Amino acid sequence: MTHKDQIKRFAAELGYHACGITGVYPFENYRSALQANAERFPEAGELYRRMERRATPLALNPWAKSIVVCVRRYGKYAIPEPLARHIGRNYLCDRRIKGCPDNTVPSRMKAQLAALGMRVRTGGVPSREAAVRAGIVRIGRNGFAYAAGCGSWINIEAWMVDAELEPDTPAPPAPCPEGCRACLDACPTQAIVDPYFINMKRCVAYLTYESPTPVPGELWDKMGPWIYGCDDCQNCCPMNAGQWERLEPTPWLDGVGDKLTPEALASMDQETYTNMIYPLFGYIPPNGLSRWHANAKRALDCGQLSDGDIVRPAG
Repeated sequence: MTHKDQIKRFAAELGYHACGITGVYPFENYRSALQANAERFPEAGELYRRMERRATPLALNPWAKSIVVCVRRYGKYAIPEPLARHIGRNYLCDRRIKGCPDNTVPSRMKAQLAALGMRVRTGGVPSREAAVRAGIVRIGRNGFAYAAGCGSWINIEAWMVDAELEPDTPAPPAPCPEGCRACLDACPTQAIVDPYFINMKRCVAYLTYESPTPVPGELWDKMGPWIYGCDDCQNCCPMNAGQWERLEPTPWLDGVGDKLTPEALASMDQETYTNMIYPLFGYIPPNGLSRWHANAKRALDCGQLSDGDIVRPAG
């Protein structure tokens, strides 16, 4: 059995939906796309330029010879439906949550690669583009990666290795229905202005947790029920129809569902946030409760109040 065969077997045994191999040559299409978006949306230019270094993985990792890419399917979990109306599903199923059964899968995959005698580095590449080159996903007009059998409800994980592995055949463009505008029309802030052109600074997900505050009123009023993240452009996508299957439980959400509602978050005290909410979102600043308060109050109001009445994050 070749190293490539062993790697794909490891990935399947660990529960990955798909695994592919590609080379470490520059991602020129990725670089061009970033530059095109930066030129079209100069107000978000620094966000795109920040990602450009990933286009040339050999610049910082001259020893690398191949990229191993895997797809993790999270569209298999029975998320409590009320939560998915306000919190992005990706964050509710984040493998970094300690109670999630996928929590240790990437580190175990890295260990398996190292056991084959390979030098390994996690990440450092544009994961979606690497997965396209490895033949395991296709990119839709909303910019999301789609994998056969699970739609865009996936995460992509990649590792650079110092072994020469036979690359897989790149995937063609995603088969978006001809003339489909579902994602463009569904985006509440018009962040998707054309297929594949997304203004990151207007994306609701960015606005809920990363944007400087206060969020401009013109955008704030359009963010609707979303408290953290946004799934509108995925929920409406015809390529996602029937792709979410409620196959496995979410024990890490047991006991916190009533704390992730807009009503609870709008008035939550620091102790409850620290002990029950922050452990699920440990990658964000622990002092961010005021932002959750503001987002939750807006979700309750859903734009019904006037601009002057809306309470916005205070920093």
